[in-house]
Amino acid sequence: MSLRVQAYLALLAAFLRIFFVNLNAAGAPGEISPRFYTVLPIALACFYGYWRLRQQAIESSWLEQKIKAADVCCYMGTIGVASLVRFELEPDWVAAAWAALVFALMAIALRSGLSVFTHQGLLLTAGVLFRATFHNFYERSYFPAPGWETRWLAVGIAVACLVAALPVARRLRSKRELAEKTGTWHLLHAITRRPEQFIFFVAVFLLTVLLALEMRHSMVTVAWGVEGVAVFLLALWLAERSFRLTGLGLLLLCVGKIVVVDVWKLNLLDRCLTFMVLGVALWFVSFLYTRNREAMRQYL
Repeated sequence: MSLRVQAYLALLAAFLRIFFVNLNAAGAPGEISPRFYTVLPIALACFYGYWRLRQQAIESSWLEQKIKAADVCCYMGTIGVASLVRFELEPDWVAAAWAALVFALMAIALRSGLSVFTHQGLLLTAGVLFRATFHNFYERSYFPAPGWETRWLAVGIAVACLVAALPVARRLRSKRELAEKTGTWHLLHAITRRPEQFIFFVAVFLLTVLLALEMRHSMVTVAWGVEGVAVFLLALWLAERSFRLTGLGLLLLCVGKIVVVDVWKLNLLDRCLTFMVLGVALWFVSFLYTRNREAMRQYL
């Protein structure tokens, strides 16, 4: 037991030191970065510790089970990898890389059946939201990115990775009833029980803001209408009521924007185009409702 405690302390010290020393060690251009070959082995060591503790769960002491030492090692490994990505890649591509990690974590959780990877994927999804909002959207509004690092490309790939993670996350949702908890704990339990909901709403938020920032003012309503139809089709594919309501909400947002803003500020050509596209979108959604009425009743 004493040797195991020493191993924990050494691993924790190595993990904490990477944030003060290793991640700040930039290498020479064209060479392998010192960050890569010093941080990655520490992350792998954390994952190895997690694997060993999972294999020997019965032999773990009461204290190790109380502090969930195995899960702590797993979190340290994932944080190490995510931090390495943050410092190794160009700033504009961090959100996209983290979104790809979300997909990987959800796939690992589905394959292994371990909820710790689902929780990590949800936390990293929040990181994608924070990074894209405050760097790709806010900071790049003052300092535009180079051509190959535009918001369209970087945030678009991040949204695509989150959408790709939806079918995987949907298969991870738990059938267990929520415990009798209120407030924040109730919300956290609900999110972890149905992880696809949080990932979906983050992806929709990022895409909606991206369209508002990157499209011409006269084309924002058209873009949101197309997004609403796409979300509605996704809802039909995955049979999710919340997704369907989100698609309808986007279309209603377009209608409200037309009445309040577009009618008064757009020129005649843009106004006609907006009316036509939104009219077709509303007709198409109405047609899908009629065609899939029985299927929708099953998940109301």
